[in-house]
This record gives sequence, C-alpha cells and structure tokens, in this order.
Amino acid sequence: VLDSPPIWKSAADPLPTDSISSAKLSSMMLIKEGIKENKRQFLDFFYLNTKTFVFQLIFLIVLLGFLITAHKKMQNKVLILKSPIEIQAKTILKNPVLATLSVGILVSAFFYDSMVPAYAEFHILVVLFGTVLLLPKVTDPKFRTFLWLLFAVYMLNTFQAFIGVKANLVRWLLILDALLLSLSLFNGRKIVIENQEKFSQIFKLFRFISILYIILLLLSIVANVIGMVALSNYITKAVMFSLVFGMITYLAVKVFTSLFILIFKFRTSTNIRTITAMVNATHQRIRPLFNFVGFIFWLYFTLSGFELYGFLLNWFDEMMALQWQIGEMTISLGGILAFIGIFVFTLIIAKLAAALFQDEWMVNVLPRGIAPAISLVLRIVVITLGLYAGFSAAGVDLSKLGFILGALGVGIGFGLQNVVLNFVSGLILAFERPINLGDTIEVDMEMGVVTNIGVRSSNIRAYSGAEVIIPNGDLISKKVINWTLSNRNRRSKVPMKTSPEADPEKVIELFNQIALDHPNTSPEPAPKTYFYGYGPDGNLNFALLYWTTFSDTLKTDSEIALRIYKKLKEEGLQAPA
Repeated sequence: VLDSPPIWKSAADPLPTDSISSAKLSSMMLIKEGIKENKRQFLDFFYLNTKTFVFQLIFLIVLLGFLITAHKKMQNKVLILKSPIEIQAKTILKNPVLATLSVGILVSAFFYDSMVPAYAEFHILVVLFGTVLLLPKVTDPKFRTFLWLLFAVYMLNTFQAFIGVKANLVRWLLILDALLLSLSLFNGRKIVIENQEKFSQIFKLFRFISILYIILLLLSIVANVIGMVALSNYITKAVMFSLVFGMITYLAVKVFTSLFILIFKFRTSTNIRTITAMVNATHQRIRPLFNFVGFIFWLYFTLSGFELYGFLLNWFDEMMALQWQIGEMTISLGGILAFIGIFVFTLIIAKLAAALFQDEWMVNVLPRGIAPAISLVLRIVVITLGLYAGFSAAGVDLSKLGFILGALGVGIGFGLQNVVLNFVSGLILAFERPINLGDTIEVDMEMGVVTNIGVRSSNIRAYSGAEVIIPNGDLISKKVINWTLSNRNRRSKVPMKTSPEADPEKVIELFNQIALDHPNTSPEPAPKTYFYGYGPDGNLNFALLYWTTFSDTLKTDSEIALRIYKKLKEEGLQAPA
C-alpha cells in the first residue's frame, strides 16, 4: 500500500494518524514524554507485582550463587573439564553475572502472568545486553560486531516508537535500521561460515536465514523509498524481532546444556567413567533435545514478529473444523489428524524413553536393573495413554466399544494366549528383575548376554555372535541360570595330572601359590587345590579351585594353566605320558 509520498517528495501534512498537538512537539520532547510514560507504567506494574518480583529476585540470586560456587570448584580443580561442551560450560562459569542476566532473567520473566510494554521492554533489553556480552565468549569473539549492531538497532527502534508521529524522521530511521541490520547479517554470515565448527547448532539455519533476511531488508528499503512505509516498518521490525530472540534463544540453549553438565560434575560420589558417559549422553541426546526446543521457541517468536502466528492458528482451526457425515458416523479432519499426531508423538516419546533409560549413563546412575524396568513400563504406559488420547481426540466413544472389547477378550482367551502370556511375563520381568541388561544367562541350551528386555520377547547375544530371541514366557516358566544376577564372581576349576612320582603336598602348595599370584584371582576366598589320589591310568589327579570375575574366566584359566605347565617343567615334576 502506497501510504506516503516517495521519500524524495516532502510531505506537506503529517500522516493520517498524527494529531495536531503531537505534531507540534519536537523529537526530543516526544522521547522525554515517552520515557516519562513508560516510567509510570513500570512503577505501577512493579507495585502491583511486588511478590512476583521478590520471587524473581530470589531465583536470580540462587542461580548466581550456583554459578559462583561452580566457578570456585572449577578453580580448585574439583571439576575437570576437557570436552568442547565442557569447555563451553567453563566459559559460562567464568561469567556468572552475564549468564544470570541473559538466561536467568529470560526464564524468570515467565513468572509473571502478563507484562505491560515498559516492563517487558526492560526485560528484553537486559537479556539482550547480557547476550551481546556473553555469546561471543562461548562462540567467537568476532561475532561481537554482529551482536552490537543488532543491539543498536533494537535500542534505536525502542526510541523510534516515541516519535512515530514524525513521519519523515521515522522513514529515515527505518532506512537506517534496515541498513544496520543488513550490515550485521552480512558480517555475522561471514563469521559463521568461517567458523562452522563453533556455530554447528545454527550453521545451516543461519546461512539460509541471513540471505533471506538481507533480501527482505533490501525490499524494505525500496518500499520505504517509494512510499510503502507500513510495509517497510513491518519487514524491518519483524526481521529485528526474529534475530533478537534467535540470538537470545541460542545462548539460552548453550547455558542450559552447560548447567546440565555441571549438575553431573557436582556428583563427586560418581566415578569418572559414569560422568564421562553422562557427558557423552548429554552431547548426543540432551543437547539435540534442547536445540529442538530452542528452535520451536524461536519459530514461535518469529511467526509472532511477522504477525503470522495468529493467522496460521486461525487457519488451522478452520481446517480442523471440516467434517464428513457417513450414516450415523461423523468423521472430522481434525479428529483424523489429531489421532495421527498423538499416535506418532506417542511412538516418538516411547522410543525416546526407551533409548534414554537404556543408555549406559542412565544404567550406571540408577540401581542395577531399574533403568530397563522403567524403560519397559514407561513404554507400555505411554503407548496405552497415547492410544486412549488418540481415540478420544478422534471422537471415538470408547464407552460404546464394550461389546467389541468383550469379543476381543474371548478371542484373546482362545487364540492369543501366548501373546498375552509373554506380555504379562514381560511385566513380571520388569518388576521382579530376575534378569537385567548385561546379565549372562543360560536358558534352553542357549547362553549369552542379555541385550534387550522387550514387551513380548527378550534378546541375548550368544558368545558365538548369534542374536537369540527368547519369549518372555520361557524366561518365567523355564529354568534359567543367571551367572551374574547378584555378583559377577565365579568359581573356576582347573584339573591337572602329574606322574605317580610327584609329591602331592608340594604340588598342592605350588598350584595354590600360582593361583594366588595371578592378578585376576580373588584372595578371599583363597585358592585351594584338592588331591583326588590315583586315577584309572595310575597318575595323580589334582583340581585347582579359585574365584575370579565372570568376564575374565576363560583368560584366567588359560593363563594359570600355562603357568602350571611352566612351573612343573622348572620343578622337574613329570606330567603323565
């Protein structure tokens, strides 16, 4: 819409929205009046929400105290930070005040039900200022130019709102905003491309968005020049809004990930291997989850900035209202999409829950066997609730399905007995935990390590490399030998023979000492050798018994047998021919 004359023509009259009284005021007077009005709104809102402000202040102090404590522990070398994600946490610890200003105020802003513009602007300015100072420290110092230009545009836009009646001045300020934003995007794009590894989370998105926004800003300048001031204002503010909240969200994701790492690092009772597994899991699973949540927040703010969120929401509501009548049954597009969406979301959540509780770090943190049990039960509960919610959202009245469910129960009783048996057995395995992930079991002439305990069946990996699938019912009803249920120690036996001329007492002492000197054998109970007298072939029979770790049994048996062979040679004790 051509709402103004071209910029090279001076407007004789103010814009239609101008008032006669406001047109007489100078720009400086308008700014002063605006600041005065904002101050009044700020104080009034503050007095009405004093309790919330106190709660917000306590939250910020606690967060700052946590960061300072973590920084002191790091200086005392209690925390050893090595990986890139830990180095990022280390940088944030060195700047606890900036981290509190940026992320702490951002989170605590949600304590308020709503905010007046002046109070909201104050929060955004503080958070953006903290972001401008902290984000270059955790990414690249050269990124500071992009952020300061963005901050300058935001400040300029804030004061620009006070002089909206000054049509010509506003137009020139809009052009200045667009030029500064274009310059900042050009600079930021160059830095991100040159340091791709430091901006891996936003590299692809920023590379695309920067070009798109530069094109939009150039269109904004052209629109302003030819007289489309409203379009220019819309594009410039939307781009600025999207970039500001994009950078704030980007830093927030980094800080939250770092805090997650620090919580693990504070667990001084946890061994280094477990902590390393936790850090790796955070890098592989938790950080992508934070990235996704941050992207959703940024997308919401961007759509709101371009004034598209409400439009898309209304369009979606209209689409969901479409219905088709088939006999007495009503089918709606919203119900179908809701069922599909809930079902897919349920499967994703169930899969994430299973993967999370079966990760090495979670298995090591929780008591043995608890993590797989939680994983199994959680999958069953999530899928059950998801199906119920999906049918309800689709408009299916489950109370009218009693007859069908009754017939299904009869069918289960006759035809699906094994399926139900295995399902119930899976629940028993989850709660009773006679076997756990990583256990070595022997069932139905199969021996191997348990790799998965599922809803219907479980998997073991045989020592030959084969994957054996065993129904859960067999693990409950049949004899199962679990070699590692309560502990991983195993008694091992090495039988040996010597010639009839050997001294049994000397042989017993020799065998006991060989086993005791081996690093993999347990001193308590001590190794013992038993003499069985003469065998059918006339030789002397001995058996050496000792305890060792289950996983080291074969290796230890072989090494001790070799040492016995060498020792018998050295002592001149003849083995049977």
